[in-house]
Amino acid sequence: MKRASFLLWLSPLLLLAGCGPDPDTAADWEHSLGGLYAAAVSNDGRHVVVSSSNDGASYWNLEQNKRLFDWKHNDAGDDPIALVAFSPNDTHVLTADSRSFVIWDAAKGHALGYWGVDADINAVALSNDARHVLLGLTDGRAIHIDQLTQRRVEVIAHQGERVAAVDLVADGSIAATGGNDGRVMVWRASDAAELNVFEHRARVTIVKFAPGHERLLSADESGDAAIWDLSAGKRATAIDLPQRQHVISAARFSNDGSRLLLGFPGRDVRLWDSKRGSIIKSWRTPDRKNGWVPQGSTVYAVAFDDTNSTIIAESSNGLGRAWRAGAVN
Repeated sequence: MKRASFLLWLSPLLLLAGCGPDPDTAADWEHSLGGLYAAAVSNDGRHVVVSSSNDGASYWNLEQNKRLFDWKHNDAGDDPIALVAFSPNDTHVLTADSRSFVIWDAAKGHALGYWGVDADINAVALSNDARHVLLGLTDGRAIHIDQLTQRRVEVIAHQGERVAAVDLVADGSIAATGGNDGRVMVWRASDAAELNVFEHRARVTIVKFAPGHERLLSADESGDAAIWDLSAGKRATAIDLPQRQHVISAARFSNDGSRLLLGFPGRDVRLWDSKRGSIIKSWRTPDRKNGWVPQGSTVYAVAFDDTNSTIIAESSNGLGRAWRAGAVN
């Protein structure tokens, strides 16, 4: 796989942020003049998809800082694209508004299909080649769809509470959901058989499988975060979050699973040792200023490049940044 090579793209953002980047900065990008609804970075760190109020969703090549495709669900713009996700092998992108989703071919840019659902969509995930789709709905259901066989499995596992977070393993065979009820459910996608149940103190905000599918990160809004050993059914690593950063807004494991990258509201990005639960290094995404007043932002997406030596983050203010982190494998 081609190694991502980031050019220094700094000048416009020095004016926006009002100061120079930190010494680790490898590249800066502006992907929207206003705020974003959602963002996702490809697993090889070479592309990003963002959605905004002005442009719908747009798909960018990060190495060239070039917009490749613009995607919309309709021309009215009254139901914005609020969720975006890549397939693990980066071949497809899913975009979702409140009641529908579209799967796009990431190489050619065209839509493969448009689907509607009967409740508001709150979280989404894709498998390799977009064969499997997982939706978390506000009415408490999780829906798994096999696009090849058209088999649809519905799970009501969170006591009727909103499904706040979802994830799929790469081949789509195992699903994870986290709900407002504080529970994390891991289940077999083919028949909804329950594999694991984990309890949190508050609403679950994120679930993320590690490579190899033997571990799962989950966290709630109170700061209770852990990596679970799925075969043993217990906590393997506790993530000791700083008190002021107790909500995780983005997460990504390194290719070998040894490192965990987390993003937070307030522009912070932190790299963790996933075995020990200890912080290795931290960075801050660029800010915008309204006059002389800095505007806050939330880190919507984080990623490693395909060599695990560059850290990438995209924030709600429409700005992205890459840092040289050294090899983390």
